[in-house]
Amino acid sequence: MTDALYTRSGDVYTPTDLVTGPWDPDMSHAGPPAALLITAISASAPDMGITRVTYEIPKPIPKVPGHIVVEDLRPGRKVRMVAANLVADDGTVLVGARAWMIRIASGLPSADPHPLEFGSPADYEPLQFPMRGVGYMSAVEMRGISGNPFRGGGPAAIWIRRTVPIVEGEPDNPYADCGMFGDLGNGIAAMEPMSDLMGINTDLTLYLTRPPETEWMALESRTISHGMGLGMTDSLVYDASGFVGTANQSIFIDRR
Repeated sequence: MTDALYTRSGDVYTPTDLVTGPWDPDMSHAGPPAALLITAISASAPDMGITRVTYEIPKPIPKVPGHIVVEDLRPGRKVRMVAANLVADDGTVLVGARAWMIRIASGLPSADPHPLEFGSPADYEPLQFPMRGVGYMSAVEMRGISGNPFRGGGPAAIWIRRTVPIVEGEPDNPYADCGMFGDLGNGIAAMEPMSDLMGINTDLTLYLTRPPETEWMALESRTISHGMGLGMTDSLVYDASGFVGTANQSIFIDRR
């Protein structure tokens, strides 16, 4: 197995088995393609910061090769809107994203109402994912902070880091793990064990105050639902230096 989530030949990205999600062995977890798209968005204007990116996941994401198409929707030197799509060989859009980007400046006011109140990853025990055969979980290391992550029971928090590159032989973009891990909140804050209850997100929106600076990131997640088969998961996202942003998902809920 290649020790990366994707290999690349020209402009074609081919997923490895490390992208496999928990619901179907032939389908990708949404985190790895989200990492690819946010990387492409950031690279399109490296002097700008990403303040919001919304991913639409129209259907389960097959593990097939694809290429990325980036489009400038609202050009600008100070504020810019860009779209990025991961497109299969047959023209199918596997995942789409739209992002707002803002110029980076210095000497402006700062405010942070979410101080990091967790200990370091070394302060917590390793966390094992409860379902077998999920390639995504072979590409990360996790530490449980609070709650009962992935096993059900409400709000929970974890530290997590990738142990393999996004693309084989290529450096990782600082924003990549915001997409990679932002999509994990619905699993972290599962209401019941994932072996019994599906909680699949149809989208992901990240609001970001800065790019991550450390390999370890923390997610503090909660799922809200009123028994109607739909809900939402909200996550606060941190790195070892402090608050990075939020991740929000709409959730389809059903019995397995």
